[in-house]
Amino acid sequence: MGRLFKLLLILAFATGLLAGGSYASARFASGSILGPKTPVEGRSVRFAFEGVSSLQGSPRAWIFSYNRVRLTGVRRVEIVISLTGKVLSVTPGDLEQRLDAYRASLDP
Repeated sequence: MGRLFKLLLILAFATGLLAGGSYASARFASGSILGPKTPVEGRSVRFAFEGVSSLQGSPRAWIFSYNRVRLTGVRRVEIVISLTGKVLSVTPGDLEQRLDAYRASLDP
């Protein structure tokens, strides 16, 4: 009985490490898209265990939503990232160009 408990404890610890690593890689990926001094704030994160139905194959993924956005014409930003840290989808599609234009407007 003690052996089974120890095995379950090790399995739970390993699962926690994998989940934490997955979240960390997703957070790093979203941060690399947004960059420093970003006009995008108000992050909420959720894990789509049932899959993201709007993407082909309905993959499980981390969904980072931002609702305080100071970009012209953008009310909300959503970044969908796979369990391995690969960016699957960015809404709006031209977010990186908008961020570059915003940063260029800040330079004197």
